[in-house]
Amino acid sequence: KELNLSDNSIGNEGLLNVVEALQTFTGLERLDLNRNDFSSAAAGLSSLSHWLQNAPMNLRYLALECCSINDEGLHALAQGAANHCKVLDLDGNESITSTGLSYLSNATRSDSCRVETLWLQCIPIEDDGMEVLGQGLVGNQSLRSLGLEELDNG
Repeated sequence: KELNLSDNSIGNEGLLNVVEALQTFTGLERLDLNRNDFSSAAAGLSSLSHWLQNAPMNLRYLALECCSINDEGLHALAQGAANHCKVLDLDGNESITSTGLSYLSNATRSDSCRVETLWLQCIPIEDDGMEVLGQGLVGNQSLRSLGLEELDNG
């Protein structure tokens, strides 16, 4: 039910291999990939998003804290994660800017969004990032908790 792969020096190729192995998991509820380096892992994150959208289960918790995810990576991940996870933890991914948040915002605006808890702590969200994030919350029916502590609000 839970797979913890945090602190394993997983990069793009490793994430692609993890996703391939996950194809046989049907009862996974929590996937913890915290503190791996996904700064150059757009392909791996896209593969993870595709798996989330097509797997015969719904992941409850996806932990991607401090993974160096950037805007390109969030673009690859956002739709699958928002539509198929109840808790999405993106804390500490300091390379995410308002551009990346716009991708996440579009995903949370979708009627198929399932995210109930979204963690975005320690991400330098400035005014423009808050604006695009807020746009995604308008009309969102699923979100119950939003973690924004320790923000650098410009």
